[in-house]
Amino acid sequence: MLSAEENALLCRIEGDAPMGRMVRRYWIPAALSEEVEPDGAPRRVRLMGEDLIVFRDSNGRPGLLEELCPHRGVSLLLARNEECGLRCLYHGWKFDVSGKVHDMPAEPDASAMMEHVRALAYPVRESGGIIWAYMGEKGMEPPPLDFEFAQYPTDNIVHMKARIDCNWVQALEGVIDSSHTNYL
Repeated sequence: MLSAEENALLCRIEGDAPMGRMVRRYWIPAALSEEVEPDGAPRRVRLMGEDLIVFRDSNGRPGLLEELCPHRGVSLLLARNEECGLRCLYHGWKFDVSGKVHDMPAEPDASAMMEHVRALAYPVRESGGIIWAYMGEKGMEPPPLDFEFAQYPTDNIVHMKARIDCNWVQALEGVIDSSHTNYL
């Protein structure tokens, strides 16, 4: 059994926690490809203790942005997905999959503000019917994933997704200790 200190070290992933820094160095499954359609409604995902929005632009490229608009903190879950970007419903700012602002309707045309504001965006890759996110240090992304199942057509792959409200150590302990099954 883990001590409280060991549990915190192994299970805390938010902010600058050691396990969080380690896990962010790898590609993390963020969403199933089938869950996001071009110009479809954005979807909320929670990864590494962060609330994020996953969407697919008009050209089919997936994007993963921080949920809150960098302007006034409105949820981009409410944004309109249109013409290769998410348009915030509060002031109409439009962000592409990289977090770059492409339109600020309430700002003067001569304003340089668009060049200085970005939404927090994480790099994503799509492989095997899954959208994978890299949340670590910029420029340190590992090579693309090369799972064998990604070589096959996605209609030959069964994707299962479940939300389990526990940390990874609890899940692993539950699988390793077969006596749990007898009492469930």
